[in-house]
Amino acid sequence: MTHWSVPYIGLPWREKGDTREGVSCWGLGVLLYREIAGITLPTYAEAFATSSERAEIAAIIDGATSAWPWNLVLPGQERNLDVAIFRRAGMDTHVGLICGRGRMLHITHDQESAIVDYRSGRWAHRLAGIYRHADLMERPLGL
Repeated sequence: MTHWSVPYIGLPWREKGDTREGVSCWGLGVLLYREIAGITLPTYAEAFATSSERAEIAAIIDGATSAWPWNLVLPGQERNLDVAIFRRAGMDTHVGLICGRGRMLHITHDQESAIVDYRSGRWAHRLAGIYRHADLMERPLGL
């Protein structure tokens, strides 16, 4: 059986993208939630001009994770489709999607979407928190 994340590996980067033709890090989450969980997430595309606007993106992430529908997940309790938030340049500006214990599916502007270990290497010291959407708190996804 193929892992659910395989069709999302190798997607190209696109500024503010949220389709299979190209995604940003948040756009990858928008795409996964739409296709896998049937949940429509806001794109926040109007809130910033480019992904280089770190302060604006950090403010969006802070506002989104500090209120409903996102719930903080305790370490070791993460599961598929939880959203992992990472610090870059001292601000919470990067998003990955949990796809197994210690693994995340993510994309950066210089690479295609890929699965990496977020508990070691360049991401481990940057992890700011993991969040679960309220609609997934009790609902098993069967992934």
